[in-house]
Amino acid sequence: MKHSITNRIAAALLCAATSVFVVGCGADGEETGASGNGHPFDTLTPEQIDSQARAALKSAPSMRWTGEFNSDGRQVEVDVAADEHGSCNGTFGLDSPMHIIKKGSLVHVKAEEEYWRTSFSRGMSPEQTEEMVAQFKGRWIKPPKLMSRTLGSMCDVFHTQIEDLSLASDGNPTREDDATVDGQPVAVLTDSTTTGTTTIYVAKKGKPYPLRITVTGGDEPLDVTFTDYGKPVDTTPPPADQILDPTTLRPEFSR
Repeated sequence: MKHSITNRIAAALLCAATSVFVVGCGADGEETGASGNGHPFDTLTPEQIDSQARAALKSAPSMRWTGEFNSDGRQVEVDVAADEHGSCNGTFGLDSPMHIIKKGSLVHVKAEEEYWRTSFSRGMSPEQTEEMVAQFKGRWIKPPKLMSRTLGSMCDVFHTQIEDLSLASDGNPTREDDATVDGQPVAVLTDSTTTGTTTIYVAKKGKPYPLRITVTGGDEPLDVTFTDYGKPVDTTPPPADQILDPTTLRPEFSR
């Protein structure tokens, strides 16, 4: 399994945290269940099951991705619903969660007080930092263009790089005993290398969506669960009286 999708999300979070407003940074499906006493998966190789799972994932109109992974020694937690248009609603977090609502190019974010303090302290005096934190804490922010693109890319990359969640491309997967994920029967595929073991849990009912993917035993552990396939993503913006436009505070924020 490749890790570029998780690395890109972590990079976007780190970029936003270190440069905020200061400097720039680079469904329901057809039934595939058992027929008689068997199941269609029983006639397929692990590579073929993995291929079907990746195809189903890429064709999903929307989904929710929940879990955690490690990137460059830092744990990243994610709980986000996203759709095929690049819109999303959910939280990404390194040291503290950031809530993002994105619809098209319109992005709104809400972060913990400490996130803003860390961000502003890199480009302002302590007094200026606390002044800005007081303005930002507890508020939804409509970021300027550069930050909107940076943060919005976390939603975009979830779909444009979804093919990176592949198991067969890295080695020789094997099929283990079937199991369940949240009560749903799944086929279990594993692929072990010198850097760890990747396991993908593929739905046996409905479309062959991956319901969970884990990576253990290496330097970049990962455990993510996929739910809400085909469910519309709520991209309703926050109430206007809860939104702060930072360009009204400092001219340089318009970048």
